[in-house]
Parts: sequence; structure tokens; C-alpha cells
Amino acid sequence: HGWNAYIDGFPTEHIRANYVLRAMLIPAGKHTIEFRFEPKSYQYGQMISGISSGVILLLLIGAVAKQFMRKK
Repeated sequence: HGWNAYIDGFPTEHIRANYVLRAMLIPAGKHTIEFRFEPKSYQYGQMISGISSGVILLLLIGAVAKQFMRKK
């Protein structure tokens, strides 16, 4: 799960040929074929990581601002 196949940048279907290899129908001619590992769990992890980093950054800025205001 998580593997996506692309022919010339357009998503296409692929099937499992055996435990290691994948297979797909390719039209005649010269094409660029890509297999990308793009699992949803990785995308969710990146989103959660970005939000968490933003919250931590805001907390640090708030703590520094509070200390700065206290010195005045």
C-alpha cells in the first residue's frame, strides 16, 4: 500500500506481478514511467509535524515576549 504509478505524469493502475515486482499496461511509444511511494500515513505525519512545530514556535515567541515585557 502507498505505491502509485505514473505514465508521463498521469496516474495509472498497476498490479502485483509477484512478491517483489509490479506490472502495468503501457501504450506503445516512448514514455516516462514513475513509481512513487506516497502513503497517506506519511502525508498525515508531515501535516501533524508542521502543526506541532508551529505551536512550539508560537510558544517560544510568547515566552520570549513575556520575558521582554517583564524587564520593562
